[in-house]
Amino acid sequence: MLRLDTVTAGYGETQVLHGVSLEVGAGEVVALLGRNGAGKTTTLRSIIGLTPAWAGRITFDGQEIARAKPHALALAGIGYLPEHRGVFPSLSVHENLTLVAGRRPGAWTVARVYDLFPRLAERRQNGGAQLSGGEQQMLAIARALLLNPKLLLLDEPTEGLAPLIVREIYQRLADIKAEGATVLLVEQSVRFALELADRAYVLGRGQVEWQGEAARLAGDAEAQRTWLGV
Repeated sequence: MLRLDTVTAGYGETQVLHGVSLEVGAGEVVALLGRNGAGKTTTLRSIIGLTPAWAGRITFDGQEIARAKPHALALAGIGYLPEHRGVFPSLSVHENLTLVAGRRPGAWTVARVYDLFPRLAERRQNGGAQLSGGEQQMLAIARALLLNPKLLLLDEPTEGLAPLIVREIYQRLADIKAEGATVLLVEQSVRFALELADRAYVLGRGQVEWQGEAARLAGDAEAQRTWLGV
């Protein structure tokens, strides 16, 4: 479904990605791991068009998208959960959701995301600024799902969250995976990512240093030490 071929990208004159190649097949959860500064977020931003690739190819459903605009990619079926959530603080939970609902046809509706995240249903009239960090993350994931994406890009869904909330986020993502969702997951918690993912790529210095089955990386202590500092 998604393929990157020798993608380079960066900011200003600073190159961050040095020929990244990876694939995500339909129905797969793929983890993108690496130390801070390895290029994980830049990879996601290049896919969604926020940090356009300098060179290389990015294809989605067989179509070249490396020069496409973010709003066009969202309408084409790529959902994006940014690292800093992007919740509108002055809008209620319900308003945050209805703002994006119905943009693309599909099974995800406001009622259904309330079923997935009962806590959001309980707080539907509360403003975004009144939510805890975990509730804001649930809201951000719910909004991404309401675009009925073919591919979901998740950037650090557990960052800064308490262990109890991390477990809840994990279960909700596992539920989404069980329904056949296609996900590219950037995550700092190696254990969280490898328990959820089918395959994994590890970035180091802006290039892929390891790739393979998630279960194999989970059992490869040397690779984890070398490239992840675990």
